[in-house]
Amino acid sequence: MADELLDAMANLERSKLLENVKKEIKKGEDPLEIIDRLSQGLKIVGDLYDKKEYFLAELITAGEIFQNAFQEIKPVLEKKGLKTQVKGKIVIGTVRGDLHDIGKNIVITMLVSSGFYVEDLGVDVTPERFIEAIREVNADILGMSALLTVALEAAKETIKLLEKDNLKDKVKVICGGAAFDENTAKKIGADAYAKDPLEAVKICQKFLE
Repeated sequence: MADELLDAMANLERSKLLENVKKEIKKGEDPLEIIDRLSQGLKIVGDLYDKKEYFLAELITAGEIFQNAFQEIKPVLEKKGLKTQVKGKIVIGTVRGDLHDIGKNIVITMLVSSGFYVEDLGVDVTPERFIEAIREVNADILGMSALLTVALEAAKETIKLLEKDNLKDKVKVICGGAAFDENTAKKIGADAYAKDPLEAVKICQKFLE
């Protein structure tokens, strides 16, 4: 069966998407599952951009539509009781050499929605800045995102710096984005690789059990 929500996101059909989001909320669908399906739609948009079937304008529109949809979902998340104690602290950023942040921003939205405190360092983040932020917020988890393989060297440097500063045993490292896969994450010394935002949330929850 086709997923109308995912299709509307991938086809940039704003009205249809918002209508479907409202329907899903009314049905009592888990808000995090809705966000995950929207993120899968965004991934299709990204793939079409890579194939040059979509351009920068479509990417920007997709981001705006996602934000519109999130505004519908946000009150439901708040109602679900995010006044609970913060589950853990996460420092996250796109590594040095990469300026992509759509995927990272979706992950942040889902982590915050799940009760985590998230310190977003933005894009093109140096290994030194990651370490500095981990110390500043006393983070439990470091999240590194990268779309371009050129950024992998900086991700590796960041983990080496964690080890040098005796932080590796205290901070779990999770990687995501097209530059990574299970093998790459293991090779550079990360604790986990997440293939999508929902998996990232589940892994972070598991880290803190």
